[in-house]
Amino acid sequence: MIAKQLRILSSVLAILGISAFFAFQYFLQAEELGGFKEGTEQYNGYRYAQDNQLKSVDQCDDEKDDPAMNFNPDFLQGCKQFFNQ
Repeated sequence: MIAKQLRILSSVLAILGISAFFAFQYFLQAEELGGFKEGTEQYNGYRYAQDNQLKSVDQCDDEKDDPAMNFNPDFLQGCKQFFNQ
C-alpha cells in the first residue's frame, strides 16, 4: 500500500517538475517586438518609436545629435519598422 502511494507521489512530483521547467523556459525567453529580439539596437529603435508615440518615420532621427542616444543605422531600422507594420 505504501509503495503504491510513493509511486503516485513520485509521479505527481515528476509532472510538477516538468511543468515548472517549461513554465520557466516560457517566461525567460527574450521578448520580440517588431520581429526584433530584446536587447538589440533594432528592438530599441522600435521601442523608441512606440514609447514616444512618434507620428511619422521622419521623427525617428530627430534626436540623432543627442550624445546620450546611441543612434546608429540599426536603431533607425528598428524605428522605421514600427511604421511599416
